[in-house]
Amino acid sequence: MERRTFLGNTVAPALAPHGSAAQSQPPSRPPNFVLILFDMCRPDAIGAYGMEKVHTPNIDRLAASGLRFNRCYTPQALCAPARASIITGLHPHAHGVEKNVYPTKALAYDRFDEPIPNPFLDSRFRLWNNFPFLLLNAGYETGMIGKWHLGIGNPGFFNTWKGFNSNLPHWIGKPHESEYRPDVETDEAVEFIERNSSRRFYLHMSYYPPHPRIDPPKKYLEFYRGRQGVDNDYYAAVTNLDWNVGRIVAALEKHNLFDRTFIILTTDHGRMRTERPGTLNGYCIAYDDAARIPLIMRYPALLPQGAVWQSGVSTIDLAPTILEAANINPFATHGQSLLGAIRSGSDRWTRPIVIENVSGKAIGPSLYRERAIRTEKWKMILRKFDVGTDRADELYDMQRDPGETRNVFDLPESRSVIRELCELLRTWGERTADPLGLELASRSLA
Repeated sequence: MERRTFLGNTVAPALAPHGSAAQSQPPSRPPNFVLILFDMCRPDAIGAYGMEKVHTPNIDRLAASGLRFNRCYTPQALCAPARASIITGLHPHAHGVEKNVYPTKALAYDRFDEPIPNPFLDSRFRLWNNFPFLLLNAGYETGMIGKWHLGIGNPGFFNTWKGFNSNLPHWIGKPHESEYRPDVETDEAVEFIERNSSRRFYLHMSYYPPHPRIDPPKKYLEFYRGRQGVDNDYYAAVTNLDWNVGRIVAALEKHNLFDRTFIILTTDHGRMRTERPGTLNGYCIAYDDAARIPLIMRYPALLPQGAVWQSGVSTIDLAPTILEAANINPFATHGQSLLGAIRSGSDRWTRPIVIENVSGKAIGPSLYRERAIRTEKWKMILRKFDVGTDRADELYDMQRDPGETRNVFDLPESRSVIRELCELLRTWGERTADPLGLELASRSLA
């Protein structure tokens, strides 16, 4: 038999729901953790988000026996800032990674030494407060496989390192005549699970697709034969990742670890389907196509099964959620553990979600920085330009206009809404010590 058979031949069996609510008592033994991270993946690439024409059966089964978050946002729609926020639970202005980094050394903390100096980075980088480091020190075997994009080399808190910074091709050698990198990385993930099946572990499984250049194995395009559209390669790349997710699940089930492992599947950011002001290659923007992302969690001991969470969350919430599930005292973060609200069933918007951005493309003559604030009904985007230019602030009614097509910021009837959102942004800016958030909120309140 070939080393890798195609799709359904080796995927995990169907994940049938085991009930609608989480257990009332937490498990006596902290779980293993598997964080599966895609790159630039929109919710519409996953069938569980209502996309019947995409083929993601293994991810869909995870969602069917887990918890799917319908309004999860990235704190910044750019790879490195978003990834730094996932591990630290901080917004980019606080951890200091506001642009993609391509340094010559690891960017983070070496557990045997001081933070690694790097001439390409300023002193504000504070990535050494992160949940993988705490898991390691709590006795977890930690492994990183795939795209890291926070420096070159092991940052010091992974026992197993099979990572790279960025910009490697998706094929190991010549396209379609060599091994596809996500398949090889999944081989390594399965080996990590096999090797550590008798101990607690954390696996940081980070795939580069569906980030361009998108060129998946051609057999995955068969699912989209005859379908009109320019995104068939994009969806086929996610279908390949779905197959590999099934292989990870199968490895967990083989060792009776599936229900003992807290699985999180998400992405760093999405990708715009159409050009909008300031869009750079489909991201680096606060519109929903780039900023709203999939998030699926599965761990039957603590999470309901087959449920959908409708209120807003952010990937800055992952670090405190993981640490609470592991019974580890957390460091200070901007996020909040989601477990309390999930246990109570209180699916309500209790806080705004804030998205940051440093532009990669000018609007008019100028680059800019922005803050976007999202509530249950509204999204407001405020911008500060590097040089004098007309203001380009935006306000969208996300219930009536989820596609963000009608900017109502300048309408007289929007003034009370803008004032309310600015007060929320100012409170957030004070709490997170964000000078730009405070400045933009005060400007629009004046």
